[in-house]
Amino acid sequence: MKRNLVSYIVLGVLCTILFIVVIHHDRVCHSLLKNNPAEEIECDTLHVLLFYHASDYFVYRGSPIGFQYDMLKLMAKDLGKEITITVESDPETAFFTCFTNDYDLVAMDVNKGQLFTPYLNFSEPHSYSYPVLIARKNTKINDTLPNQLYIPAQFPVEVSMTDVHHTSQWEMIYTETDKTEDLYELLAEKKIDFIASDYNLAVTLLPFYPNLKILGRIGSDFNREWVLNPNNPSLNKKINAWLVEFKRTKKYEALCKRYHSTGSHVIQQSFGKSNRKSISAYDASIKKYCQIYGLDWRFVSSIIFQETKFNTDLVGIGGSFGLMQLMPETAEHYGLSDSSSVDEQIKAGVKHIASLYKRYPSIKHEDDRLYVTAAAYNAGSGHLQDAMALCAKYETDSVDNWKMIFKYLELKSQRKYYNDPVVRCGYYPGGHSIKYAKEVMDRYFAYKHVYK
Repeated sequence: MKRNLVSYIVLGVLCTILFIVVIHHDRVCHSLLKNNPAEEIECDTLHVLLFYHASDYFVYRGSPIGFQYDMLKLMAKDLGKEITITVESDPETAFFTCFTNDYDLVAMDVNKGQLFTPYLNFSEPHSYSYPVLIARKNTKINDTLPNQLYIPAQFPVEVSMTDVHHTSQWEMIYTETDKTEDLYELLAEKKIDFIASDYNLAVTLLPFYPNLKILGRIGSDFNREWVLNPNNPSLNKKINAWLVEFKRTKKYEALCKRYHSTGSHVIQQSFGKSNRKSISAYDASIKKYCQIYGLDWRFVSSIIFQETKFNTDLVGIGGSFGLMQLMPETAEHYGLSDSSSVDEQIKAGVKHIASLYKRYPSIKHEDDRLYVTAAAYNAGSGHLQDAMALCAKYETDSVDNWKMIFKYLELKSQRKYYNDPVVRCGYYPGGHSIKYAKEVMDRYFAYKHVYK
């Protein structure tokens, strides 16, 4: 009786699992086929999701760069398109986004051995890598007991330990949420002994962890490819053609050397301990006042970098001065002079940014509000208020969308709009402020991923 009961339970569990798999299969298939247009309409903007990978996206001298980040921007430029790059740190989210068609391109290394990956539309390879075994320099492989090897979530290739140590045993521990970067940290802290990494990432991170080393290759080469949206056949054809041609160029050769070479000065300068722990020498002061005034210190740091690259001695056009380049009348409002200390400048600048941020309570989405705040820091709040008023007049429901607000900020250079009755501050060439805000936000997003 007990055996029959156990059999029924096991059968029930298996049926449940099969039901879930079938349902998910149907959802994936539906996702891949949904909204499939009869005729493709190409957008002027390329929408990309980039899975966070330290060699593909990091901060160098205050600005985001990386192998895939740079390559994607070069491609968009050559194809005559704007590009928006969203960076995703969670491996599960990035993987399942591959099936949604929410982006034109998902830049993520996908293990093709998984259940649903045959449904994905892969690009031409943009590069290749291979898996390696990483350990602390003083760690030895045990010949008698099983060695535990931690494999990151969504690792793009199967590992094989036969080439590392023929007489040793290995227990594979597949993590569900830990990225490779997380496992490097655990390894350095002696919480685990062995991890799998792709070689390109190892080249990037090992300068940051001088106590770690590569013990050997643990698998075959794998192609690094993009996941393309199947609804864009014409765009996909252009992307693939671009990849084929680009890989023959000196630019591509330089890109590989810059990011995948053990002697890369960019890697050496970006992944030292101090560079990975702080943005500038003023972090403590920026954090202190951001906590008081309710701002993200990384957003303020990005504005300061945009203004002065943390140089305290600059004097700008119109008399702006100091670390945050406040104009004389604004500085006077906050009790500053050109003899004020850097700490006093930071306090005044943070307080000013907070006052700008508070002027846009109708903008509900945080990122939209920060885009507008950054533009207001450059252009002045009045011109942004004008742009929002124009947006409210000419659009129906996009008053809180930064892209639509920036559209009208740029239109303020045209007579029809700067003479509009709702405009109070008159003519303004908004292109510079839009570029300013986009660069601030791109850097801020990079800071959010690198500096916790």
